[in-house]
Amino acid sequence: MLIISRNIPTSHTPEAVRVILSDPGFVIPKLFPTIKRLEVSGKSFSGMARYMFFDHEIKGNVFVSNTEVTYPYTVSHGNDVGTGRLIFSIGQGEVRIRLEYEGWMEHFSAPLLEKWLSGFLKGLEEDLRLERIKRKI
Repeated sequence: MLIISRNIPTSHTPEAVRVILSDPGFVIPKLFPTIKRLEVSGKSFSGMARYMFFDHEIKGNVFVSNTEVTYPYTVSHGNDVGTGRLIFSIGQGEVRIRLEYEGWMEHFSAPLLEKWLSGFLKGLEEDLRLERIKRKI
């Protein structure tokens, strides 16, 4: 199983961070830039992505508690399936992100997922600020 964990400081309140990070329409396209189409229905999401020559589908749900946002998801390409979880643990002044994945293209995906997660985190503080303004949080 592939596991990537990172911590990032934040100046935003835990409540604002939780509200924004529990929105798959915000998180999924920013974390997985190959997403070409994403549909969100309540706390469920489904999307299509393309990386290199591989079209694949990602589906999942969002579960929210006071201090954690969890996205269990599946990635499929034909009969090949992978499963994972994206977990945001939200504290005062810090967010811990844990990305787990097992299955289809697991080993090939590791460097790519590391790069995408780093890109997501690099702009997260400013993205949260802009999203708070947009949502008036």
